[in-house]
Amino acid sequence: MQIVNMGTLISTLDVGIVNVSLPIMAKQFSVSLADIQWVVTIYLLTMVILLPWMGKLSDRLERRKVYSYGFLVFGIGSLCIALSHGFAMILISRCLQGIGATMIMANSQAMVRQIFPDHERGKALGINAIFISIGTLAGPALGGLLLEIADWTWLFWINVPIAFVACCLGFKWFPTNQRNGVRTPFDYVGTALLGSGICLLMLAAESLKKEGAISTWTWSEGILGCLLLVILWIQGRRIQYGIIDRELFRHRKVWLGNTSSLIINLAQSATLIPLAFYLHNELGYSAGITGALLMIQPLVMGVIAPFAGGFRDRYGSKFPIEAGAYVCACSMLFIVFAPEINVLYMAIQLALFGIGIGLFAATNNADVMSAAPASKSSLAGSLLALVRYLGQIIGIGLATLFVGNMGMVATSVASYDFPMRILFGICCILCLAVALSERLLPKQVIQQEPQSLEL
Repeated sequence: MQIVNMGTLISTLDVGIVNVSLPIMAKQFSVSLADIQWVVTIYLLTMVILLPWMGKLSDRLERRKVYSYGFLVFGIGSLCIALSHGFAMILISRCLQGIGATMIMANSQAMVRQIFPDHERGKALGINAIFISIGTLAGPALGGLLLEIADWTWLFWINVPIAFVACCLGFKWFPTNQRNGVRTPFDYVGTALLGSGICLLMLAAESLKKEGAISTWTWSEGILGCLLLVILWIQGRRIQYGIIDRELFRHRKVWLGNTSSLIINLAQSATLIPLAFYLHNELGYSAGITGALLMIQPLVMGVIAPFAGGFRDRYGSKFPIEAGAYVCACSMLFIVFAPEINVLYMAIQLALFGIGIGLFAATNNADVMSAAPASKSSLAGSLLALVRYLGQIIGIGLATLFVGNMGMVATSVASYDFPMRILFGICCILCLAVALSERLLPKQVIQQEPQSLEL
């Protein structure tokens, strides 16, 4: 379990560090928010493309090797970024980082399922959420501190020794698994369709913000992106080994849990990055103070998640999932209806959303992993990670659509006030939809199981 937590820590630490450094990187390379967000998006896009493929591969092979080599690839990608001198090279190196992170994340949830029975799985994933919180928490804080005393490249240098140590420990401590995955062909066509479709939709959102109007080129990118995703859906219904596994999605908890996870992560990503830019560029706070304020959300999440997981194990998941989504929705209202968007209302929003996602995340993940067949546990875990990162990509696109020029054009704070409120209002409605969707699930019956295995 500690190896799983280590992988979670290093993956989330990198995301937090990069988020707080985006405004400074944008200034150095003279690019807008819409452009610099590709540093985050290309990392997530790489994982979205590769996660289903890596999940199937991990069910076939020894997870210990896939997982440990993932640290090695991640460390090499961090090293390349630290040595880069151009924006293009940074994006290429972020792809390499994304490949390593995919190898790590494809196995994390599967190992939790392998070690813990269902009646302890929620608590275990709640503890894992603490490491998500620590990584996300330490990322902005450590990033802000380092940016006060050193160049932004040190934000990536710090990953290198951690990754190589984790690789060695993974080979030494990570348990082996039986290779009992169903050997079906890989869906290379579906993988290409998914990646191309999402990439085109992101380009359409960026073009719309740059041009300020919907041009023929923007329409073409958007329509083609949607068309590729429709073809992906049609193709997935025609073959048994599609990128979106048909057997997994026969279970209501699997498809509803993944859909809910996508929406909640969309709302988190769509609001978190604009808040960072608003604090730093519009309100004039330093990187250190901005990072400290962004810490609020993961800190609260880390406190709430273990209790939510334990509640799920004893009483079921309906209350924490539904209540978490409602709290996430309520948090958005503190920006939508604030008399003035300032630090106080931002802090309240971050804290409430941290409570909401703390209630929701570990509980929802435990339900999805418990409903999935044991022979496809890595694939199910990969799918959870895929929809989480896909939600973040869509959230970034939504943020780009409304406030993509923030920090690039010299304007008053009031000029972004209305778009920010609209953005948070949309996210509020999406979170409410997740809360209401829980009523589609049947009433749960809690069963006690034997004591879990221990490493």
